[in-house]
Amino acid sequence: MKKLFLPLILIAALSVGCLNVQNKTYTFKLNPDGTGSGSIFFYNIHSSDEDDRDVSFKDFGTLVTDYIEGTTFDDENPDWNITKKDLFEQDGVLCGKVEFTFANMNAAKLYRTANCDCAPILLLPGALDESLVENNGNAVELGDAQVIEWPADVKEITYKTEVTSDTENVRNLVEHYKTWKKTQK
Repeated sequence: MKKLFLPLILIAALSVGCLNVQNKTYTFKLNPDGTGSGSIFFYNIHSSDEDDRDVSFKDFGTLVTDYIEGTTFDDENPDWNITKKDLFEQDGVLCGKVEFTFANMNAAKLYRTANCDCAPILLLPGALDESLVENNGNAVELGDAQVIEWPADVKEITYKTEVTSDTENVRNLVEHYKTWKKTQK
């Protein structure tokens, strides 16, 4: 049960240090049997100062060695088979993408009534440590809670979350990325 509520993404682990991300876009492609593939797009991965010190070099090193080249993300998401991890520049900021497969919808924090392929697929936004900002489903109010609902036969689910809205006082990691990328050739 505890692993069910592990963060879906890299950012939860990134938050332990001074790394964070502005927003994430989740995409899940579902097969009729509930298995599928997915990806998480991380937009504007950045570093915050620690005790008024620039720790962006250290943070970028942790990102690369532990998450991109290492297995920390894989270990934190044991229900996923990670197939690709990548960093890249977009719009002048550092972005990342993780691709994976999964054996059942619960691994993607998507739910439906057991043994019923006719039931809608649900996402419980309250289970995320992020603010839901966009989705391709329908919001349904259930008392004080909100769920996002997709038809039972949906093939692709997407939603976007905001993790940090304050991006004014952060350090862009693009220059560290460019330096690192040159050493990878």
